Amino acid sequence: MKKTGYPSIDKPWLNYYSKQAVEAALPNTTLYDHLNNIAKKYTNKVAVNYYEQEYTYSEMISQIDAVAGALFKLGVRNGDTVTICTINSPETIFLIFALNKIGAVANLIYGVSTEAEIKKYLTETKTRFVFTLDIFQSKFVNVFDKVAIEKIITIETNPATKELVYNDRFIKWESFKNNFSEIEEINNNPDSTAIITYTGGTTGGSKGVMQSSKGILSSVWQYCQMNVDLKSDSKWLLVFPLFIAFGVFSLLIPLSKGMTVIVRLPMADSIAELCKKFKPNHIMYGPAFWEAFADDNEDIDLSFLIEPMTGGDTLPTSVENKINNYLESHGSQYKIMNGYGMSELGPGISVNCKYAYEEGSVGVPFVKNIVAAFDEDSEEELKYGETGELCVCSPSVMLGYHNDPDETKNVIRKHKDGKLWVHTGDLGFISERGFVHIVGRIKRYMLCISNGVQKKVFSLDIEKALNNNPLVEKSIV
Repeated sequence: MKKTGYPSIDKPWLNYYSKQAVEAALPNTTLYDHLNNIAKKYTNKVAVNYYEQEYTYSEMISQIDAVAGALFKLGVRNGDTVTICTINSPETIFLIFALNKIGAVANLIYGVSTEAEIKKYLTETKTRFVFTLDIFQSKFVNVFDKVAIEKIITIETNPATKELVYNDRFIKWESFKNNFSEIEEINNNPDSTAIITYTGGTTGGSKGVMQSSKGILSSVWQYCQMNVDLKSDSKWLLVFPLFIAFGVFSLLIPLSKGMTVIVRLPMADSIAELCKKFKPNHIMYGPAFWEAFADDNEDIDLSFLIEPMTGGDTLPTSVENKINNYLESHGSQYKIMNGYGMSELGPGISVNCKYAYEEGSVGVPFVKNIVAAFDEDSEEELKYGETGELCVCSPSVMLGYHNDPDETKNVIRKHKDGKLWVHTGDLGFISERGFVHIVGRIKRYMLCISNGVQKKVFSLDIEKALNNNPLVEKSIV
């Protein structure tokens, strides 16, 4: 078929997918039902490895069911929002899926948030019940009387934590879990809000992103179509925090394939340490960790690596090449998989892989996604290689920002083609092979005047120019 020159029409990235993947229907189920169906297939296989604890798929479902019964006894019902302020742990996993079974919403917040931020999150979501770690409990003690919380359940992780409060309002996890009842029949909807995660606040303050089961699972399913090397006998290392959308995403991918997920505290260990100990086949880590891994140049056999993946930050071509050279020289058959995403989109958008790779890019769009660059002012689609705001049309788009319809309308806009497009705020272009390239952020530029002509100069372009100078090791603008 002759190309029109417009990515949204030509969709050249579909060349990297099977006809079956292109035509297949997306999942239409809840997170809990999805996991329960997977668990029936991999009953006795280890699902979660968390330090000294292991849970098979059947044990994990039993734990989730028990927590769901305790939540119901506590008073949680379909449509309620429950706040979870923890880090990576089995309890966090059990809570997310147990709330989904009931039809309640998991409001995932970061423990180092200020008391003012916590108060805002609790008030806006009308939270009645909070689950937190012992190390964060004091923040909730201080805001308790300022919000409409009924109970706070504390998970003890650190024996050195002092002055913990326990009374009729503050209870231990064990006491909560041992007090359960049968759950009444509930019609949970895959299209209703399953989780709320919070953006980093780079564009006008942190916003609560509402995602449905259907949206999250559509992103997970699409990722699995891109990488055909996802096998149930593999080990997946989870180090991204579960309170961000990407953390939930990177938990569901391996569980969907029946893998063993090695759950660790976020970014607590180096890649080298984890490779030596576990030989994980799939690793998702930030670019800085991969660069440090390559710089250390330890003599490690990396032939077990199937998916060394990164994302969430800029990966200069020079660093990408350095990482790839290290991986190849130590036995890996795979290059670094640089991906692209945002919380508002489930959060996966595109990714490089062994079978679809273009240096300097963030990969090809997922099979059901459409990614194109648009002129900032006219919202006219640009052709291959032309730089504009990257916009995404996807089945995994968020339901909206919690309690912020105006900002939702600003980000999700209907274009002339009748489609709803998410405006990412990122500048980039689509190559003729269908790969997405990022060149900067819309708001990260300087206005320069040369010969009387005003021109935008983007910080990422300046960084690239500096980093290409042999006298410069690293720069940031």
